[in-house]
Amino acid sequence: MDQRESGAGSKRQDPADASFPNPPAAGWLPAQRRELILNALLRESVVRVPYLARMMGTTEITVRRDLNNLARAGLVRRVRGGALAVKSLDFQGQSAESFTVTSSYTSDPALADIPKPSVRTNVTSKKKAGRKGNPDRTSGARGTNGKTNAGVSSLAMDEASSRDRATVVRRSRIGVALPEPSFIWPSVTDAIRRMAAEKFGLEIVAKETSYETFPEIDILDDLATDPQMLGLIMAPSIEPDVAPETWQWLTECQLPVTILERHPPQWLPGFFDSVHTDHPAGVRRGLQHFRQHGHHRVGLALGSTPTAGDIELGWQLMMKEGGGLEQTFLLKDKQPYAAEDVEQIVQTILETHTTAVLVHPDYLSIALVQALERRGCHIPNDLSMITIDGYTKRLTVLRSSAQDLATAALRLQVRRIQDPDQRIEHLYIEPELIDRGSVADTADE
Repeated sequence: MDQRESGAGSKRQDPADASFPNPPAAGWLPAQRRELILNALLRESVVRVPYLARMMGTTEITVRRDLNNLARAGLVRRVRGGALAVKSLDFQGQSAESFTVTSSYTSDPALADIPKPSVRTNVTSKKKAGRKGNPDRTSGARGTNGKTNAGVSSLAMDEASSRDRATVVRRSRIGVALPEPSFIWPSVTDAIRRMAAEKFGLEIVAKETSYETFPEIDILDDLATDPQMLGLIMAPSIEPDVAPETWQWLTECQLPVTILERHPPQWLPGFFDSVHTDHPAGVRRGLQHFRQHGHHRVGLALGSTPTAGDIELGWQLMMKEGGGLEQTFLLKDKQPYAAEDVEQIVQTILETHTTAVLVHPDYLSIALVQALERRGCHIPNDLSMITIDGYTKRLTVLRSSAQDLATAALRLQVRRIQDPDQRIEHLYIEPELIDRGSVADTADE
């Protein structure tokens, strides 16, 4: 959102004349940082996160947390990338908000063991509330990111003491942040939206993220500060310039978070419920399919994707057991749009007399088919191929269904809303093999 969208004027720069005192050696206390932010907003109608972080000598993540706490108390209005000053008239007639999770639930074979959500969380906010409305939860034994339901921030409690009535707002939304419309993601979002409405009476607020280097924090902030938000379902970016900040945000988020098809950094302190395609099981199914058609000389070609590591793990496990299969090659981190990468795979297939190959992702398989055919090697007469997570109608494919992924993600999300302190769950869905005839019988020697 730019300044014109936020109502702060056009192309306004960070205030150059704002004066911040030098921070103490130990850094500013949270209350001191928030006071500095409010003082800055007395001079300017908008402040930006990078500016505040620089002036206060702290991180952008810390500033976002401070801004969200101030927004929950009704003292600022959050906008993408910063905050707006709240005029005095905005406080008139406003009251504390008490959020109650109350959702209808009907029996469903896939979700039959999910108890009805009945969590009540009291927060105090004049405008927007976010991240479950209890920003200063303490550590607990279990939970999505080591937090329990204990407590409301002292800032929010101070605001509550000045009010004499409460307005009940039903929290009835789940945020879904999945990559741009490609592959399976739009179908997953649609399936979550349909099930959430039919089974729980919940609304889905969907945001598109990107496979490119595009910051996700602002998108997540928009979702988390929605006063009706119950939780988030997300597939974080794997871009190195984006991913660390996203994972740190998720660790500090007070809403239940369910992760789709991604693994957090190994040393990240937060833990999350997650749903994954069981790619090792899929590789097993694919290699058995090759062997049933008489193939023994098999190869694996991988691009650089979030799931390539799981696929390689499954491949290594199968090759370790042998089973009459011989690995002719394993090439990874290949780009479908890099001609030299595609040519290397094609040349390796031909030189090693490989008869069957697993390929991931879909774009790489399409590029390989075209390059092979230019060399006179045709699918499946001369080479059998299975694509993993593929959608091209020409090739046999291993993939999870959008419905399965959506059902599992919603199941974990509802359970976490119902009981924030239950043990972390990871659900793995075995992909289906859709036979489209790209694997032929062979007299492989």
